[in-house]
Amino acid sequence: MKKSILKTFLVSCFLVLTACGGGGPEIATINFLESMYSGDFETAKQYATTDTKSMLTMLESFGAKDQFADKMKESEMEFEVIETKIDGDTAVCKVKMSSSEDEKDQDMPISLVKKDGEWLVDMNKESMNKEGMNDLDKETGNPDTDYDDEDYEDEDDYEEDDVE
Repeated sequence: MKKSILKTFLVSCFLVLTACGGGGPEIATINFLESMYSGDFETAKQYATTDTKSMLTMLESFGAKDQFADKMKESEMEFEVIETKIDGDTAVCKVKMSSSEDEKDQDMPISLVKKDGEWLVDMNKESMNKEGMNDLDKETGNPDTDYDDEDYEDEDDYEEDDVE
């Protein structure tokens, strides 16, 4: 009787610990993206590195939080991890983004790092530009930060003009 109680207790503890462990990079990626695109940046920050948290704070200051939420509602955005490559404490999840609109599906790489046993999304400006998120800068509603594609002929012009 004692052995079965102990066995049940150990199995229960194992299940609780694995459920609270945050899961693999795929779970962190999906939780991050769903939180971010629903406008819940505070929850998204739970799945983010310090640098990514700073980037989210910056996006919030430009009004991007509402844009993400509006885009998610309009397009019924869905995310699916279609490939994961893990190399030690780093990983890249390839995410298929699809929507109910006529837009074509997009594949987007999401970089992650493992810190203290948890997978965290690690985004920087370069990776966001590669992932197609740089369009947010164009339509923030803030005339100081909004621009048209014609304003910058290439990425080098963008960086030079932004450095003051």
